[in-house]
Amino acid sequence: MRGAMSALKPVVSSDARRVAVAAVCMAVALGLSACATTASGKFDVDSFLRASDTALPEVLGNAAFLSATRVPANECAVMLQSASTGVLEDLPPSSSARGPAWVLHPASSPGRVWLVTSEAGGERTCHGPLPADAMKTLVDRAKG
Repeated sequence: MRGAMSALKPVVSSDARRVAVAAVCMAVALGLSACATTASGKFDVDSFLRASDTALPEVLGNAAFLSATRVPANECAVMLQSASTGVLEDLPPSSSARGPAWVLHPASSPGRVWLVTSEAGGERTCHGPLPADAMKTLVDRAKG
């Protein structure tokens, strides 16, 4: 019986075995990297802005939100320097150390707005586009 069992054993060369092990290792590595990407994911801007317990100071001070929505400095500068861009609305002062902030209402897309923040050194940053209705709710809450 032992002889029969050894006859049924598949014969795999060491090169084929190495290739198979490498393929399995690569599949595991790709699977783990996909899990890591999914775990970090994207910041859910819409849910954050629409949450019933979100307040404007929290939005202005949330580093993950600001990072996820920030546009490049040159795009922000062009947006802020263009006379036809839209209207800047002052936001109520907050306890945030960032300084003043505004909401830019673009003339071309009334359903979207941009958050403009002032950094410590006076640099302005633009964040968006953001849903206008959610931002309006936050601003109204902040004004009382």
